[in-house]
Amino acid sequence: METINDGDIGLKIMKENPEIKFLTEAYKKLNRIYDKNPSPDNIKKWKDNVLPKLSGSAKIKVSRVEVIRFPQSSYVFAMDKDEHEKKIVETVLRDTAFKINADKKSKENFKILKLLKAREENIDFEIQLAEMICGDNTKFPYRSSKYLTEFFQNLGYNYIHSGETRKYWVKDILDELNIKEIHTLVSTGLFRKKYFIDFAKENNLNHNKLFQGAAKEFKEFIQNSITANEVFDLSSVLDMNVNVELLFDNVANTQDIELNKLIEEAKERFFNPNDKQVALEKLWDAFERLKTYFAHEGLKKNQSADQLTTIISQQFDKEFIDEEFTKLTKIGNNYRIRHHEADKQELTQVHINYLFFRMLSLIDLCLVFLREKENEEIDIF
Repeated sequence: METINDGDIGLKIMKENPEIKFLTEAYKKLNRIYDKNPSPDNIKKWKDNVLPKLSGSAKIKVSRVEVIRFPQSSYVFAMDKDEHEKKIVETVLRDTAFKINADKKSKENFKILKLLKAREENIDFEIQLAEMICGDNTKFPYRSSKYLTEFFQNLGYNYIHSGETRKYWVKDILDELNIKEIHTLVSTGLFRKKYFIDFAKENNLNHNKLFQGAAKEFKEFIQNSITANEVFDLSSVLDMNVNVELLFDNVANTQDIELNKLIEEAKERFFNPNDKQVALEKLWDAFERLKTYFAHEGLKKNQSADQLTTIISQQFDKEFIDEEFTKLTKIGNNYRIRHHEADKQELTQVHINYLFFRMLSLIDLCLVFLREKENEEIDIF
């Protein structure tokens, strides 16, 4: 078969394959716009042409990026260009071309394609992988700034960490690496045995157990990423006899903006099977923040919580409400709500569902009364 080497995109382009030809032309046109005719309007037209050919997180990434922006100052006439955003788009095009062009019979390519599937289905793929590289995911060796620089330089990249938030710095790098480069990074970097041996020795750990635990964590990460967009089965939730629609439709709208954000993010994340633990963590943070709602009045946390339960117990049993707060607090203190709480008992998926809706029901009850109280205070006329 006749092929054409394209130096820009680094692929062998099959004349007979219109999809590869389209991606190559899209790559070239993107760079022409960036170099010769930069404008947000031209990028929008380019996106409108390319987005229908993409799917999954690849489509989301390209739709979100702002490669060209209007200048912030009226005295500046040159457009603002974002090289990082452009590289993200180029990576998406390369990955899509690889998926089309790869020899599916190759064992090596099969592994890379599985990794690509995980990347395409999980919009948080890069940040979660970054947490493993940094060691923020405690199944992996922890890396300080110095060792992150060393990690990438050992792989042949000339990156130097200089004070940025570690996981976001790593994520920005991963965003620009194509899937073959990610595969190499994982196999020869993330799972390089020396890193596990050195870390285990420094922390008096068994390096084999550490390595096996990390491998198990990574396999689960890939599997969960691949299934991240499966249709959510509400049966396990509906069996709890909870009015799900009512709970999720009630928007948190208190005077505490951070509290509102935590509650809404928890509800949004809960419907992604891969994010249920994070959803529970966000809701737990909201539950704890709710207890300090009246701290601005000079009340300590326990006093603020008592005032809250007094308000929501109107025409009801305060002892029952106090007991519900106490029980939920006890569960949260004894079971693993946050990922890093390795010393606590792990919750099953069924119990995560149960605890999430039990907390959400109580929080929703609090919000009803708080809204009434806030409206009374605001209506000064």
